[in-house]
Amino acid sequence: MRLLNLEALRRCGADLSPDVLQHLESTASAVTALVIRRRILKGRRDDVFNVMDFSKVSGVSLESINSKLMLYSWDNLPTEPQLPEDHAILESLPVELQTHLKIPVVAFQESDLYDLHHVRCTGALHFRNQGSQNDWVWAQDGSEEMYGALRGRLPAKLVGLFKIRDYSCENAVHRGAAVRMLSAVNSRFPSEIHCLVTGQMREDAQKFKIVDVGTIHGLADLIPRGNSARWLIASLL
Repeated sequence: MRLLNLEALRRCGADLSPDVLQHLESTASAVTALVIRRRILKGRRDDVFNVMDFSKVSGVSLESINSKLMLYSWDNLPTEPQLPEDHAILESLPVELQTHLKIPVVAFQESDLYDLHHVRCTGALHFRNQGSQNDWVWAQDGSEEMYGALRGRLPAKLVGLFKIRDYSCENAVHRGAAVRMLSAVNSRFPSEIHCLVTGQMREDAQKFKIVDVGTIHGLADLIPRGNSARWLIASLL
């Protein structure tokens, strides 16, 4: 059950006594403070301590990891101190590799209540004594004007969830996600036949990009609205 706040009860037309109204008004700020809107990373792995370890467990060359981190820094940290461009320093930066991301999603037909959508990224490790679990998510790939109702978002498969600490800049912590994204076909427009935007695996599917974890959205997020925003993952059908 969800705890309804004062505004939600009023919208429902609840008949509340003056004493109850006074109590809810006095605790409204406390209830609002409980709403979680920030993405939460959990499940730290104990076999990764720096960028070099991240390269080893992901099976991606250190040179590629460095280049992706620099692109991430230039794209996401234009107004903040960026990651060091010296590869020797960059490779030694502390990294925490996580396995679990909690994403707040606006509750259905609500504007001020959030549910938590859980996604996992275990890499090559097994999850609950079964195979590895690396979930599909929505990832921001451009401005909200792109891809019509998809609002600049494309499906992507998680490769890694991590925190990187830049001790050369007041121990700033950046939270990122490595993803392998699909590409949109038909010039990113819905098909005239089935009115669906169609996607496919990229030719460079083994490569990935690093994005800010704040641009990751769960598949439960109601981004697609109407036929024009439905997504057909052609390569997975």
